[in-house]
Amino acid sequence: MMAIKIQCGCGQNYAFEVEPVSGQMPSTIACPSCGLDGTAAANAAIAQAQVQQQPAAATTQRTSLQLATAAPAQPTPRQTLTRLPGQVDAAQAEHEARAKILWGDSPRQVIGYLMSQGFSAPDANAMVEEMFTERTATIRANGVRKIVIGACLVCVPIGSLLYFLAQGYIPIKLFAITVAVGLWGGWMVFQGIFMVAAPKMESGDVMEH
Repeated sequence: MMAIKIQCGCGQNYAFEVEPVSGQMPSTIACPSCGLDGTAAANAAIAQAQVQQQPAAATTQRTSLQLATAAPAQPTPRQTLTRLPGQVDAAQAEHEARAKILWGDSPRQVIGYLMSQGFSAPDANAMVEEMFTERTATIRANGVRKIVIGACLVCVPIGSLLYFLAQGYIPIKLFAITVAVGLWGGWMVFQGIFMVAAPKMESGDVMEH
């Protein structure tokens, strides 16, 4: 429907809604005051309204086209695997590969395992790189823990010596035990520093570090 406003020659203003047919009034219209035919004026008003609507429609169409063109491409999902007899599902294969990395298997071995389970070489390389980063972070965390515990153990003989001196008597056997504890703590600190500084040099199961 289209709203049309007309001013008659007699000065009367009147408005109405109409559904144009082929761009014109579907029937005649007359001024409600003087009865003068207003069909020609109504047709002119319809033509003017249609001309005004065309640029707006074109702008809307261009905007929609620009939005469609500017829409970001969706990321390509990881390759869909086709399972072969003897191959585990993708989630289980990824879980086992992560365990192998934590146990100390070499990246090349784990990549070979993933490829034997149907993963492509790029996907297998990307997954192993991510898993090896997780292993490195775990080793560093274990190293920090060893440094803290070792530093506490190093303080044991120092604290016991100060205590024995305050008592005026040093029990040799007991003090020797505290010295052994301190030496063990020093070894832990050394190991922890090495694990934090060079985690990739650590081999074996990270849970045993």
